[in-house]
Amino acid sequence: MPSGEMQIESKIIFSSKLSVEGPLRMNEEYVEGIFESPRVIEEALPEQLKGVFNQAVSTVQQLPGSIRDVVDSGLRIPLSGSFQRLFMISYLDEEILIIRDTAGIPEVLTRLDAPASPLADPITTEYES
Repeated sequence: MPSGEMQIESKIIFSSKLSVEGPLRMNEEYVEGIFESPRVIEEALPEQLKGVFNQAVSTVQQLPGSIRDVVDSGLRIPLSGSFQRLFMISYLDEEILIIRDTAGIPEVLTRLDAPASPLADPITTEYES
């Protein structure tokens, strides 16, 4: 990383519920979104900003516990079905799932963890886009 370049990481995590609409068709309903607090990579922070960063960290530590917990764990936004999409399964095997949305745009998902046994619970299978 070039000198003086600051790096901040942030994540938005969505939880969704899948339901079968037909032999190859599924509906994905987004249940919740979590905006995680941005993380500053301190090693990449320029010297002139380290004092300001330390002040901000100190200020957050002085917040009431309930507010500090939200900052630490992220802001949860209930979506309760306000966003959903239909998709068709194009391909599925032990490692890869390829789906297409209603516009025909493909999305390739790979399994996060290989199943422990052939009898693994398919409901808890996680894929990463």
